[in-house]
Order: sequence, then structure tokens, then C-alpha cells
Amino acid sequence: MNKHNPKEELTINKKSFGIKIKDARNKLGLTQFELAEKLNISQNFLGDIERGNKLPSLKKLIELSNLLKISLDYLFADSLDNVLFEPGDIYYTDKQLAVLSNVVKAIQQNFDK
Repeated sequence: MNKHNPKEELTINKKSFGIKIKDARNKLGLTQFELAEKLNISQNFLGDIERGNKLPSLKKLIELSNLLKISLDYLFADSLDNVLFEPGDIYYTDKQLAVLSNVVKAIQQNFDK
């Protein structure tokens, strides 16, 4: 049985999320009322999102992303840990090494021209 560990809980930076929504809306010249209408939500709810008090549902999140022409990774970038695991050693097969060698040679030839 899995026990819930609050330290492992995902936290979303709602303040940053809201600021990015507001900035994108303003760049498109939309009022809160206009965007709220397009999303079929209340202007008050959109205001709460932009102030960082609430988050939209997944469906509305995707609609927001599409309407505002911004990516989900941009919206949540400040909520990510951003620590990447990189292995110490990378091993390639002989075939992979041959392909990489050919790519490097092609790049070098382009610069030699």
C-alpha cells in the first residue's frame, strides 16, 4: 500500500502561470472579457487564474494554450525542477559511431567550402 508523501507532491507556481497567461492575452490585444468568452468561463475565474489564485481544468488549459499560442512547457517552466539526469558515460554501437562519423565529416565539408 502506497502512503501519500506530501514532500513528493507536485507544486505548481500559480503566480508565474497567471502572469504568463495575462502577458500572452495582452500581446494578442484581448481583454479578460473577450478571452473568458472564447473559453466559455467567467471573467472572474479568468481573473483568478491571472492573479495566481486558481488553475484551469486540463481541457481549459489546452484551450488557453491554443488560443494564446503559447506552449504548455512555457506555462509550467517555473514549476519544473529542471535538474536533468545525465549519465556519466555514453556508449555507442559501431554502427552508431559510423553514422556519427559521417555526420561530422559532412559538417566539416560544408565549412571547408
